[in-house]
Amino acid sequence: MSECLDRLMADLAATPADVRFDTMEAEITRRIVALRDEARVLAELLPVRVASLVLALAMGLTTGAALAASAMVTPRPYAVLSSAGHFAPSTLLEGRD
Repeated sequence: MSECLDRLMADLAATPADVRFDTMEAEITRRIVALRDEARVLAELLPVRVASLVLALAMGLTTGAALAASAMVTPRPYAVLSSAGHFAPSTLLEGRD
């Protein structure tokens, strides 16, 4: 068993490293700086993002309120013996008042 382990350890020692350690520190520093720059840009754009969200919400509420107000139908008098012409299928399908 130890001969097999010794041979495996020798093979592992003979294989070249797949990472260049002399450039690793510079690469890590470059990535950290890039992440900090990205975080700074996102923090600077936060007011713009919030303003656009508030604007979109206000536009949606205004549009929804306008549509809801236009969809309201004025109540028509309805008596038991009256002809309810406004409930006729032809007026309901065509959208006439």
